[in-house]
Amino acid sequence: MADQYSFSVNLLDESFKPEDTVNYGLAIIISESKLSFCTLDFKRNKFIGLHQCVRDELNPTEPKLNQLHSVHDFLDGVSTDIPWLKSAFKLVKVAYDGKKSTLIPAALFDPDEKEQYLTFNYAKNQDEIILADHLVPLDAWQIYTVPEPLMQSARLFFPRSELVHVSSLIIESVWINYKNHISTPHVFLHIREPLFDVMIFDGRKMIYFNTFVFANPDDVAYYLIFILEQLNFNPEKIPVVLLGNIDPGDELSELLLRYVRHIETGRRNDSFRYSYILNQLPHYPWFPLLNFFSCGL
Repeated sequence: MADQYSFSVNLLDESFKPEDTVNYGLAIIISESKLSFCTLDFKRNKFIGLHQCVRDELNPTEPKLNQLHSVHDFLDGVSTDIPWLKSAFKLVKVAYDGKKSTLIPAALFDPDEKEQYLTFNYAKNQDEIILADHLVPLDAWQIYTVPEPLMQSARLFFPRSELVHVSSLIIESVWINYKNHISTPHVFLHIREPLFDVMIFDGRKMIYFNTFVFANPDDVAYYLIFILEQLNFNPEKIPVVLLGNIDPGDELSELLLRYVRHIETGRRNDSFRYSYILNQLPHYPWFPLLNFFSCGL
């Protein structure tokens, strides 16, 4: 089955024991093209595994029309090659990484109007269902679509989990890690091709959040500077925190440095311990995944 996908990350601490999964937590982010998951040993409060599987048959820039119907086969292949994924875990959390989402303040939210809120910004496909996550710390609701075949597959392979949206996870992860550490506005830029999320947070409240599609680094820089100008923030003064698939020194970060003076990478959640094997990787690309167990989602 492994010929259906490739590991971009495959790290597992030697202390991992398949028979001990009842003491472990499994956090998952799934999209139509990839599956990322990490393992937390609750007894030691320590992350002991991190994996990412990418479907070989999909080109992210040219998605195939039938790709949604093969998610089941993808998950079946991964769980066959990694049989402990089928084991009973103490806690399993799953987030869907998709495009269509919209944020509504709790004061304006009516659960019977979810479709109306969402279709104001997006067209809903016939095979999509609409869900909503309550972001308690920010008193808001994230409304989003999930392809029904993907949701059915996630429920089949991870039956004890509840599905949430990755943007909800990003928002709560930033809130948890920065609420007591910053008192001035910061921009959080999260890259998840072909999308990126922009969040502006000042340590007390979220000022702005939106998700954009991009084709090249110029798109990201353009939208970011446009947002800052519209909100009257000076790009030379407001710090930008990089999260997701972006590295200091790559084309995108070098481009941003032409317009933004203060750039930093996301901080690691020090409430957890981390296996030495995770020191092989920078932490900010995995920021939402490694914060899943801290969130109330």
